[in-house]
Amino acid sequence: MKIKLRHIVTWLLLISWFAVITGFVSNSNARVICKEMSISISDSTNIRFVTTGEIRNMLKNSAFSIQGYPAEEILTRSLEQMLETNSYIENAEVYINVEGDLFVDIDQRKPLMRVMSVNETGYFIDHDGVVLPLSGGYTPNVMLVNGHIDFPLYTDGAGITRVDPDNDKELEYLTGFARMISGHPFWKNQIVQVYRSANGEFELIPRVGAHQIIFGSMGHYAEKLRNLEALYEQGFKRYGWNTYDKINLKYENQIICTKR
Repeated sequence: MKIKLRHIVTWLLLISWFAVITGFVSNSNARVICKEMSISISDSTNIRFVTTGEIRNMLKNSAFSIQGYPAEEILTRSLEQMLETNSYIENAEVYINVEGDLFVDIDQRKPLMRVMSVNETGYFIDHDGVVLPLSGGYTPNVMLVNGHIDFPLYTDGAGITRVDPDNDKELEYLTGFARMISGHPFWKNQIVQVYRSANGEFELIPRVGAHQIIFGSMGHYAEKLRNLEALYEQGFKRYGWNTYDKINLKYENQIICTKR
């Protein structure tokens, strides 16, 4: 009985202490004025869709009170939502420390490929299938997909435009192909462009080597890339990079090479 009573008293003391501390912090926040703003953009060395200056201007030109206002009046979640309306921003975290300094952490979207259709304005697609407009100040080093490309698009519940490759099997394969290329140290540098012809077949444009790579459909793309890699490692080391004019991978389990 005494042990139980001791536990009850302990919990009451802890609750009282918490209430006092909460009240103290609340009163302190009411007196703290936001003076400084610190902005951090992740992976800004490799991706430069947005800059700290642009983020600062977005905050200053917003309808929200920030610097010079009490910390408790700053609507951090509303600021996050406002920043996330920028197509290039995947996630925004805004918080204030006890001194009243405002911190903004930005995660940019990571482009997967650049699409230039014969019938549409170009755009980027990120790793989550989000459509990003072309940037006037920055062009990321990603694979270019051009020609007769018509990604079906839709707008999700958050108002974000996305590609819908589920409605087109070839484009679903193309997205998987682009992810495989971007994650491979050799292919990422070697395959710089993918062209889709009017008949729906794909051609790969290499960075090194004056040869045409006829890929056919995007089906079995992983196997085709393995065959191409074997050709590079075995055939090209023996005969050189400029021996062949065309490399045809469109037929299953076959590589047909045409000499110059």
